Amino acid sequence: MDKKTSELNYPASAPKKAADNSTREVVESLAKANATENSKIGVDVESVDAINIENETFVERNFTTKEQAYCLKAANAQASFAGRWSAKEAVFKSLGVESRGGGAALKDIEITNDNTGAPVVTVHQLHGDAKAAASKAGVRSVDVSISHSDTQAIAVAVAKF
Repeated sequence: MDKKTSELNYPASAPKKAADNSTREVVESLAKANATENSKIGVDVESVDAINIENETFVERNFTTKEQAYCLKAANAQASFAGRWSAKEAVFKSLGVESRGGGAALKDIEITNDNTGAPVVTVHQLHGDAKAAASKAGVRSVDVSISHSDTQAIAVAVAKF
């Protein structure tokens, strides 16, 4: 606002959006700083609008029945699905599973909740490539943390050996 005329002034161009990688880089650096030799950390950041929950094939391929029920009850189902997706990606990274690209289903990892509502992944909830990688590496447990807003989801997973 112009203090002399009390007129509203607008910038000539819209503010530039911060690079999405900045969040990922900060979280990855914090995670690596706290890693131990008996653990491996995976981090993933996703845009909520990148997760198309209107595509039933996508949802069925990537989320278990329990995960779908949980996410559909959330105030923002799309953000909840994005958080679960991000957690699955982070778990894959923490297990050292080689990516098979965008066509790979993530149903091999099931993210559930403990009695306090915190997200959990147990080794018996891993299937397929994730289970094979965890067994081969001697993974004892995987801790996961998920957070999301209406626009972005982030997850950190720590596989312990």
